[in-house]
Amino acid sequence: MSETWKDVARQSTHRTVLEVSANGDGTFDITFNEKVVGSRIPERWLGDELCAKRGFCYEELASIKRQLSQCGRAVVIL
Repeated sequence: MSETWKDVARQSTHRTVLEVSANGDGTFDITFNEKVVGSRIPERWLGDELCAKRGFCYEELASIKRQLSQCGRAVVIL
């Protein structure tokens, strides 16, 4: 069974920060612990990128999308 980045982060002793920011062209950048792990991701693929690859699904994904629509940036601290 593979682990998502979120699962690995919960097992570590360090604080983990996921940041998603909107670009002016309608794409998104994903930063994980100050390292860019995804850039210029189209909106239609953002849910797949966050849920399938990163493990942020359901209510966490909805919260990220809410933050993005309100201020163009979402931050999740684990």
